[in-house]
Amino acid sequence: MHFSLSQAAKETGKGKSSIHRAIKSGRLSAQRHEDGTYSIDAAELFRAFPPALLEPVPEQAVEPHQEPSATPSAAEEVLRVRVEMLTAQLEREQETVADLRRRLDRAEERILALSHTPAITPAASSVAPLQPPDPKPSRRGLWKFLRRF
Repeated sequence: MHFSLSQAAKETGKGKSSIHRAIKSGRLSAQRHEDGTYSIDAAELFRAFPPALLEPVPEQAVEPHQEPSATPSAAEEVLRVRVEMLTAQLEREQETVADLRRRLDRAEERILALSHTPAITPAASSVAPLQPPDPKPSRRGLWKFLRRF
């Protein structure tokens, strides 16, 4: 579906000059005809400018004793679905956080258990106590090494 410049302005709720400036700046693509008019694709128009509400929704004065209508409007239904989706996503995120906290607590417990192992005393074990390593042997030069042969 293609719109003229004035039809595009009505569909978006913008002025013709705003649509024309968008075409000139390259923000909106349109085909120019030989007579100077423009043909704007609907998808391209609504990519650059959101569609305007077809009819403004008047605020209804609800009297205190009057109940709202039983059937929800489309906008209310969309909002209800979004709230349900966001609630489900929040629950999944909370479950993930709880699982990660449990894992972290278990890892900390393991680390503490490993770091607090009792040391084996030499008297209690039949193995000889560990001796500190010998100090570094002195370095011999290359000539001393070769003279050995």
